[in-house]
Amino acid sequence: MFKIIMPVYNAEKYLEKAVDSIINQTLSFKENVVIHLIDDSSSDGSLELCNKYKEQYPDNFIVTHFEENQGVSAVRNYGIKMCKHEKNVMVGFVDSDDYLDNKALETVWNFFENHKDIQLVSSEIYHFGARNDEHKSNWRFEEREVVNIKEDFNYPQYYIGGVFLKDKALRSLKFDVNMDFWEDAMAINKVILKLGKYGLAKGAIYYYRKMENESSLVDKAWRKKERYTTFLEDGYKRLMKCSLLRKFKIVPYIQYVVAYHLRLFLLEGNREVVMEMVPEKEMQAFKDRLSDVLQKVSDEVICSMNTALPVIEMELSLKYKKKVRAKKTITDNDMVFQYGEKQLARLSERNVRVIGIMDKPGYEGMLRGRFSTPLYAMKKDDYIFVQNGDEKIKTDRYKCKKQLYILDELMRNYKNAGFVVRIPEEWKEIQFGIHTNDADILLNKVEVNSEDNQENEDE
Repeated sequence: MFKIIMPVYNAEKYLEKAVDSIINQTLSFKENVVIHLIDDSSSDGSLELCNKYKEQYPDNFIVTHFEENQGVSAVRNYGIKMCKHEKNVMVGFVDSDDYLDNKALETVWNFFENHKDIQLVSSEIYHFGARNDEHKSNWRFEEREVVNIKEDFNYPQYYIGGVFLKDKALRSLKFDVNMDFWEDAMAINKVILKLGKYGLAKGAIYYYRKMENESSLVDKAWRKKERYTTFLEDGYKRLMKCSLLRKFKIVPYIQYVVAYHLRLFLLEGNREVVMEMVPEKEMQAFKDRLSDVLQKVSDEVICSMNTALPVIEMELSLKYKKKVRAKKTITDNDMVFQYGEKQLARLSERNVRVIGIMDKPGYEGMLRGRFSTPLYAMKKDDYIFVQNGDEKIKTDRYKCKKQLYILDELMRNYKNAGFVVRIPEEWKEIQFGIHTNDADILLNKVEVNSEDNQENEDE
């Protein structure tokens, strides 16, 4: 039996899509599913819709209404309390503006049947609405069915939507009503820490709505001042303390959960709002707080993060309170980046970006491009070349204003990364390369098609 906990707050516009996605599952709804609709003092028609479903399916809906707003964590805790002492139930969480793929419950059911020792299962996440793509963490489902956190410390879980729990896992789950953000990650990882493993049900898809006014850090949670102050203590460090109490150490999995999430403060796309929330006079204190967290994370965990090299370098720099950069070594016609014994990346894996065919006087018909990889900022004596078979052409330098900042620090200056080159008409494909430190390193290949290459003056 599935029990679905669905908090409802002013969700009249979306509620039917969410509920109908559960009713219309390939797994028989009437025989296998009960939905707890918990209305948190809505002021629209949400409660009426909830009662309508209750009238239509009296045995499959439980409707609760709070006269005063409790908040989503309190509502979820209420739903858990209603379910956790029942036997042979699988409890899942679906938000009222999201929905499930029609095979999700059957897939989760089969997963639990085939993995009797697993008590917590996560679904794949796909976005819809303002964005239609898959969640970045979906790569896990291609590599694992079961994550053993002792061995797979770099497989983090952060969200509750589309998560299903049973037995001890459900009884251990509780959301902190005092947390305004990251309450999902805190609650779910305390359970995972206790269990030591969790499941990944490939094919069970949870659709998460992206609102039109959302972007990476622009939602209101990231515009609260405490996100940059007390949260670092009440969120990251508190989760680490939970690990200390249960395991007598901060296990690598929890270190990774913290370090990988902390990188959001450092991403280039999020810099504008971070710098707005942390003015210059407060920046050093903010860095010190980040440093205090990262000092509890091992270098191995930081270097294993699936993120850009400058972010890894910045986390190490914050940890040690000094500038840390990866070591660059030329070997086997490649440039290898490593920190200690850990190889982080190879330059040959990066691509030159083609910007377009130019029409400026003196540059007519020339191909313009840029090699502004986060790995490496080209030096004055470096240059990009193109080749076709045995023929090679050195490109000419062209202005490039792009820079990469993390917080208030310039990490990469790409002033030498721009180039132009005239490609012979008979060349249909070109191989890019970079000449650096007396070595020629081959990069990506590009088909030559002037109709597809349009110059972008903003680059």
